[in-house]
Amino acid sequence: MTSDPITSNFTTQSTSIFDTAPSLRLGIWITTGCACFAYGLGFVGNVLSLIVFCTQDEFRKISTGLLFMLITISNFIHLWTLASDYLTVYNYALYPNNYMQCRYSYYIQNISRALSTYWMVTVALDRLIRTEYPMRSKKICTKHNVIIISIIYFIIFAAFWSFYLVPVGNLKFISGSCSFTQSQSLAYFSNTVYLPVRAVLVCLIPVMLMISANIRMILNIRQSRRRVTNATTVPSSDMNIPVPNISSSTGTHTRRMSALDRMLFYMMLANAITFITTQVPYHLFLCVKGSVKGLDSNTSTFIRAVLLIWSSVYFGIAFYFYCLASPLFRQKFIKMLKKAICLQRISETITNRSKSIR
Repeated sequence: MTSDPITSNFTTQSTSIFDTAPSLRLGIWITTGCACFAYGLGFVGNVLSLIVFCTQDEFRKISTGLLFMLITISNFIHLWTLASDYLTVYNYALYPNNYMQCRYSYYIQNISRALSTYWMVTVALDRLIRTEYPMRSKKICTKHNVIIISIIYFIIFAAFWSFYLVPVGNLKFISGSCSFTQSQSLAYFSNTVYLPVRAVLVCLIPVMLMISANIRMILNIRQSRRRVTNATTVPSSDMNIPVPNISSSTGTHTRRMSALDRMLFYMMLANAITFITTQVPYHLFLCVKGSVKGLDSNTSTFIRAVLLIWSSVYFGIAFYFYCLASPLFRQKFIKMLKKAICLQRISETITNRSKSIR
């Protein structure tokens, strides 16, 4: 019994879609251009995000910053696996080993997708705990706990997708597609049980948690603003009571932390909105495509490819949303860029002077 639980973007199990569906070629080329644009911007954006996160002390010292670093690394790995999978449209296998191309690559692809998703859920919960329990959050929201929860995530996801590591027979990569033989039980799980379970695990549960956390967070922020407004309203009888002075350094530190909190909130909110709009259509289609009547295999493959590229946007567009949503993140990036340009000019000046001396 031949089966492939996750086929390549534009391929059936035996023939390239370029040969079997000429009417879809224009759409394929348009989609290919979109894929190159999305993956290219995604790789650049993830590298720039990682540089910002790693070079700024504000990010390295807090649990949320560590989570954003891990998300960026996982997004980069996931985009790489998607790009290598996309090359199969041209009947090109990036890896010479069939097991690496057809099994292990999809194993890493699914784990990295799940890790990015649940790290983003953890960011939402991290920010929620900080607004819900400001004092206790100092013990709960730590980098040590982020490392522990990350290890737990990895163990769970590595075990769930371990069926990709089960040996299969007659594993071949032909005409841009992987084919193999597998047991009846494994075929039933991968073709019937797996897709709905994955949709619930990687899409439905994260969406519900993100929406709930964001709604609760917004309510907490509004309540906090009301308390601050009430506390700063002084009754007329107390107008002559002197207000204690606050040192300028303390005020500056408080404002900076408040700006950092706002930045992290905007980054988290932008991530959550992008996740919902890009991931839900893809997983929904995978669950219902088998029950849609009159949907031929080539059209189904093409629709899946378009939705897969759309879902991939989430893993590469984060940096650009950070710059748009958070003025502080934008300032940090511009400051880092100016510093790099300045160092480059100093280096060139020193080099030119040393040459002139010689």
